[in-house]
Amino acid sequence: MESFINPEPPFMNMGSEIIYRDESDEIKKIKGWILIYGRRKVGKTFLIKNFLEYDVFFRVNRDGSISTEKFVISAINNMDDFSRAISELLFADKTVVIDEFQRLPESVIEKISTLHPKGKIIFSGSSMRVIKKLFGSKSPLLGLAMQYKLGLIMPRNILRELSKKMDASLAIELAPYLADAWTIPFFNQENDSEKAIYDLLKYSKFTVPSLVGEIFTEEEREFTKVYEAVLRLIGAGELNYKNIASILAGRKVIERADSSLIIPYIKNMVAMGLVESLPLYSSKKKMYRLSSPIMEAFFYLADRYGFEDRDVSFEEAMPAIEKLKNYAVQNFIADLFACAYNGKKEYYVTPSNEIDFIITVRNKPVLAGEVKWGKYDSNDVKKFMEKSSFIKAEKIFITKKKKETKIDNVKIMDVDDILAMVT
Repeated sequence: MESFINPEPPFMNMGSEIIYRDESDEIKKIKGWILIYGRRKVGKTFLIKNFLEYDVFFRVNRDGSISTEKFVISAINNMDDFSRAISELLFADKTVVIDEFQRLPESVIEKISTLHPKGKIIFSGSSMRVIKKLFGSKSPLLGLAMQYKLGLIMPRNILRELSKKMDASLAIELAPYLADAWTIPFFNQENDSEKAIYDLLKYSKFTVPSLVGEIFTEEEREFTKVYEAVLRLIGAGELNYKNIASILAGRKVIERADSSLIIPYIKNMVAMGLVESLPLYSSKKKMYRLSSPIMEAFFYLADRYGFEDRDVSFEEAMPAIEKLKNYAVQNFIADLFACAYNGKKEYYVTPSNEIDFIITVRNKPVLAGEVKWGKYDSNDVKKFMEKSSFIKAEKIFITKKKKETKIDNVKIMDVDDILAMVT
């Protein structure tokens, strides 16, 4: 009798359609064994099941049992049976998925490694142990599998789908939040983006902390306090890692105000897709922000309003949500342009000047952008031109609805122009 694991909630469904993920095209081009990793609930399993080809699917459960698709479960009574089944399938040149593989015993992973390069294995995993088990110097899998980190739904994919369902400006405002795949089933379409974001946050007070907590293994529980403290500070808007170290030292979370004590934590969180590294233009320094706008909003409201512990009304939270939404839109549009130019998103921040985003290609600027999501006039455009005058690149000013105003050497774009980039 064949046994099938229960399908995950349709994280990529938007109405009756499935959101196509361009990452699947990239993954299909990778030859040999592969690891797909990233934070929980970004859609790894969904992508594998809907967009990749495989012969057998195994999932390693928390209790060590094995769930299967396209395989007779009675053949998997213990880990020896599992190892033997993997061996037979790979020698038959089959493609095998092992989901949450980091839960396997080390001895089983070592046996599997001896089968390389027979057949093809698609490993998938969510916790910090994924990195350690595959990238650690003592890992039996080191060098045997290519790695692919899956993060949020790509901007062009989520915006293309949302634009079929709603007004273009609303689609752009909600896209950064719905790019975090787990939010989609809980999205209640509103004409007001702030209210839709508020509802997602209000009814996920336990979800966000749990998604973060499940990344870390039992061996790392003692460090969770530092991870969580760093995440909360970044989410609350503290982007400078030196300031983070100083604050945590003052709170006695770390021994002293030394940024070297927290950089390893930040790097781990960047590797897992929790934190995004923000390169600063013409500088070796970086800032950091949470990769997920919905997580960023949650921790920001938790810091400002005690959002986790009390009921915060929409009216009270609305100014903060609007501020966060505008910043998320700015970053989302920057990501769209980075993708369109096959370039890198960078920022320019000094005490006297700030540019919303700069796109560089091979370390040379090709575009400087300003996002003015509210009302604007010609003075706003002129100010942007003045503060970006030292950057020899295309200048783009983005707003909701462009006016007839024209200024030399700057291209003004609105939501219709942004939408045209993805449709």
